[in-house]
Amino acid sequence: MNKNIVLALLTLPSLTFAAGLSAKDIMIKNEEARRVAEFESHAKLTSGNDADKSEKLKEFTFWRKVQADGIHNSTLTRFHSPAEVRNEGILIIENANGKNDVLLYLPNFKKTRRVESQQQSGSFMGSVFSYSDIATPHVDDYQYKTLRDEKCPGSEHAQFKCSVIEAIPSSDDIRERTGYSKSMVWVRQDNFMAVKGEYYNLEGELFKRLEASQVKIIDAKNKKWLAHFLTINNLKSHDFTRLEFSKVKANGGIPSSVFTQQNLQKVN
Repeated sequence: MNKNIVLALLTLPSLTFAAGLSAKDIMIKNEEARRVAEFESHAKLTSGNDADKSEKLKEFTFWRKVQADGIHNSTLTRFHSPAEVRNEGILIIENANGKNDVLLYLPNFKKTRRVESQQQSGSFMGSVFSYSDIATPHVDDYQYKTLRDEKCPGSEHAQFKCSVIEAIPSSDDIRERTGYSKSMVWVRQDNFMAVKGEYYNLEGELFKRLEASQVKIIDAKNKKWLAHFLTINNLKSHDFTRLEFSKVKANGGIPSSVFTQQNLQKVN
């Protein structure tokens, strides 16, 4: 084979691994790519408004572990700063019925509050992210349609091709919990990671946009990925939030006891 042809093949910007796959097949591979058995990370949550240059920063530790069913996750966040939220914790237990358990611990009141399903589309610690956004979407929660293929958005991903997938909640419970009537997801065709999302409220209006960057492998053996930097914008209020993960440690041996109400209420 001509040397120049070989070189061209080796330097192609993206292999179209998604060719011939249905929209649901692509989203199955997306869930597989981001399903890390367990990981722990330091995290920063920075919120502000486009019209106001001031920003509010919260720092916390983030733990996530796949449950025994191999699909759903348990997630714990423990806040460290600023002082007014120190030791506050949020425990999210995903359930197969689409109704997740969300518990919020408020150490100043020595009280744990349950966030009901209809409240889980509300703000996560004053950010544009909701409690439902912090939980993870699962394939069977939605019905899918491929809208088109196009160059991926964002400078980090521009060399890759994306499948643009429309996702419609498969039940009223999912609609209620997420507050979304539909979403559109840009999925990279080389590694099946989502790099952009657009979310429509229950009235069918576009109101949130999510962009993901610093997409890195955190479990090389099992080919699992994590977007280390997420930016979400509320297109109506012009509020924004940046979520940044650092010091990520995958599969270090997180005991299941971390994800209990008893542990949630522990204060260091």
